[in-house]
Amino acid sequence: MSEKYEIFSAAFSANSLRATGFKSTHYALAELIDNSVQSALEDKKSKNCKVEVIAIDKDQKLSKILVVDDAGGMSPEILRTSLGVGRGRALEENKKNRVGKGKTSKFGLGLKQASLSQCARFEVYTWQGKDIYMSYLDNNELDAGQLKYVPEPIKKNIPEELNEIISLKGTSSGTCVIWFDISPKSTWKTSFGLMRNAEMEFGRMYRHLIEDKSVEITLKTFDEISKNSFKETSAKNVRKSDPLFLMKDCIVEDFKDHKELSKKDKFFDYVETEEYNAPNGSKVFVKYSVTNTNFRKAAIGAKNQLNTFLGKLDGVSVIRNGRELEIEKSFMLKDTRERFVGVEISFDATLDDLMGVDGKKQTAANFYKRDLETLAGDEGKSEIEYLKDIDDNLSGDEVILVKISNSITSHITTLTSQVRDIRKNTKKELDPDSGEATGTKAIDGRDKKTQSDKDFKDISDAEKLEWVKKKLEEGGEENAAEVAGDIVGKKLRFHFTDVDLPPQFLFDIELNAGIYNIKLNKKHPAFLNFFKLLTDQDENIDSDEPSSEKGLKLLLESWARLEDEAPENLKIQLQDIRLEWGKLARLFFKS
Repeated sequence: MSEKYEIFSAAFSANSLRATGFKSTHYALAELIDNSVQSALEDKKSKNCKVEVIAIDKDQKLSKILVVDDAGGMSPEILRTSLGVGRGRALEENKKNRVGKGKTSKFGLGLKQASLSQCARFEVYTWQGKDIYMSYLDNNELDAGQLKYVPEPIKKNIPEELNEIISLKGTSSGTCVIWFDISPKSTWKTSFGLMRNAEMEFGRMYRHLIEDKSVEITLKTFDEISKNSFKETSAKNVRKSDPLFLMKDCIVEDFKDHKELSKKDKFFDYVETEEYNAPNGSKVFVKYSVTNTNFRKAAIGAKNQLNTFLGKLDGVSVIRNGRELEIEKSFMLKDTRERFVGVEISFDATLDDLMGVDGKKQTAANFYKRDLETLAGDEGKSEIEYLKDIDDNLSGDEVILVKISNSITSHITTLTSQVRDIRKNTKKELDPDSGEATGTKAIDGRDKKTQSDKDFKDISDAEKLEWVKKKLEEGGEENAAEVAGDIVGKKLRFHFTDVDLPPQFLFDIELNAGIYNIKLNKKHPAFLNFFKLLTDQDENIDSDEPSSEKGLKLLLESWARLEDEAPENLKIQLQDIRLEWGKLARLFFKS
């Protein structure tokens, strides 16, 4: 039995790497950018790492991608090591020193796994001086059993035709990775599709590293118009994309399809940063932000770039060593106001095991919303009792994750409520297509006129203003004077207030100066279980569907007009019916 067998064949290893997929081509490219950043960090001469991502189309299909940096480069020995599965410079360092705070690599898989998942062949060119060394891996050669060992690096220049389109050529050190024959399974089929989304993705992933000038990323696209001849079709630097809207000079500032915002405006306000001590001595930070009034006013009811952008950011941004891994969705309750709350959790690579960071740095599997009610119930305790005893009930790792989860959930609930208050306190102008405006138009179109119609025409605006202002103040409107001015100035016949009435009243109607004040009873169970639910649904700023709140208002306005137009004897009967309806509805909602 002298024959030797490999535990893992080269073909098996290659297939395993290809089968372990990435969320997208952007995440695969991020592995290469991480390597560039890591190399720059380890090269004390480098204060800023420049990275070029170049995509080339041939016959209108994505054919090649280059990732070039001016970082520390690699020696021939390190280059060969970096192409072995389970090997790599960072991994060898980790064996000696464990994963440090500045490390972006850990598993010794990134370069190989990312590249082989996206292309048939990739070549790595690297230099630390004038000599350039190259090695490669090729899927076809691996599958055929022709490539069992990492090819020994050879001196070889970057192909001349490709070198011509690289701006970072001639640097004292650096690395160039070239993906050939892009896989049909790649997320994007053309360079245009890839780069159109890359600025947003990379801007978000690397916003902190761009902010502190650790990395500068340039995106370029080319068409291969003939053999070895290329035409540049686009070029841009990646700008920051901050889900918390706290950074300056971000992509969002280009969203000019709204009138309320400008580059001078802040979008969100910083709330606070919480700090947690992990069992190993490292720290976890959780940062919060919430929309300010200007941003909120611009976004309400709009369907534009801004809101499309917001919709993709709904969740908690997870940051590892300054680079975003993902946006964790489990904390969100599908309340659309939550997109106006920013949350970011950040930690260093020493907490990878605690957070459950995977080999592709796409997720933190252990970071998710804990169901406190279930955890407490399993212990036979209330949530308050459970939180008090949490340090004794759970292991050290689980304690911090539960505490963070509970705090984030609590903050999101509180800040989401603030968003509702912001809307209420800044809604100084009524939508021209609001329920109030539509109801007014309906009255104007009626042939049947009432005494209220005559009063509205004859009574002065000053008198109307005073009465409307008083009613709005009774309903708790902080900007009563401004809102009243808007109602009277636009000659609206309806407005709504939320008030405390006897519990049997569903709603009540006051009529003065030709203006209907419809009072929704906060003490009636329908208020929380119906009225408020419909209002909250209208926070869905991306919806093109008719407003639920508007529909409710029109229904109640039509009832108010019905009572107004009714003869006196019928009017009293309708008021009695409204009261009985409220009593019955109270019974139904409580049951």
